[in-house]
Amino acid sequence: MLDREDQLARSLRTGPFHLALRSAIECRGLSLARLQYRLAQQGIQVAQSTLSYWQQGIRRPERAESLRAVTMLEEILRLPNGSLTILLGSRRPRGRWLNHLPGSRALAEVMSGPREAVDRLLTEIGGAPGKVRVASLHEFLFLDGQGRLARSELHHVVRAVSGRTDRLVALYAGDPGCDASRIDVRATVNCQIGRIRRDSVEGLVAAEILFGREVSDGETHAMRYEFLDGTADTPFPGHQRGFPFSGGQYLLFLQFDPGCRPSRCLYRSLRRDPQPQEIPVSSHSAVHILEDDIQPGVLSLTCDWP
Repeated sequence: MLDREDQLARSLRTGPFHLALRSAIECRGLSLARLQYRLAQQGIQVAQSTLSYWQQGIRRPERAESLRAVTMLEEILRLPNGSLTILLGSRRPRGRWLNHLPGSRALAEVMSGPREAVDRLLTEIGGAPGKVRVASLHEFLFLDGQGRLARSELHHVVRAVSGRTDRLVALYAGDPGCDASRIDVRATVNCQIGRIRRDSVEGLVAAEILFGREVSDGETHAMRYEFLDGTADTPFPGHQRGFPFSGGQYLLFLQFDPGCRPSRCLYRSLRRDPQPQEIPVSSHSAVHILEDDIQPGVLSLTCDWP
């Protein structure tokens, strides 16, 4: 049987976040009251009930103050820097989520974040659950001189798998402090934007991407669309992408401003290797990851800033 230290080490490697946090708290022998006191000493106010919810998996840290608390918990619990943060996928676990399979049970299994808000938006906008799957998705993220995400450009090829359909729903979740009312959605190639719904509290935007034609089982449709943001009040924390089904290719490309580059980028695939990999920033201020054969699960890239 594993002792507490071994259990903690394994939890930090494999996650999920709440189990790793619980294991660390048990291993260090600290009460929630003591953790709350230690956080308060550093000017971070977190309720004991919130800490309890985090370690039970009932809630996950999302806001900037909560993420500061997670970073400080790593220090208080004598854990390696970033070891809890990386288990969130990105420092804000709901990250930025654009997905083509709204409303399906499989989507819920790979999606983190405010599900009530997501479900509400998807219900308001309607959709065709499970009608299409990824044949190819190339995602280009462009950051501004303050390290904020300015634009997300998606080159998307989908394949119809369940009857005829003429659209998908893309869901975008902004970074901490974003203004959902100012996030714009634009169709650039072979599609147009239909209805748009927003949740200003959670920073969510749901948009219909209309193909302009119906596609039947086995047929594909290629398009390009983008989200224009730049409204967050913090540097880009990272990116998270969930895939309910297997198949297809995924490319994530990040272009940083040469004058505002991260100190480190960590890539983590929960599907294969739980250990994060450091991805070097190129001389052109860019990083990318490529998955040639998507498997169900969540991919994440986390950025640390100087």
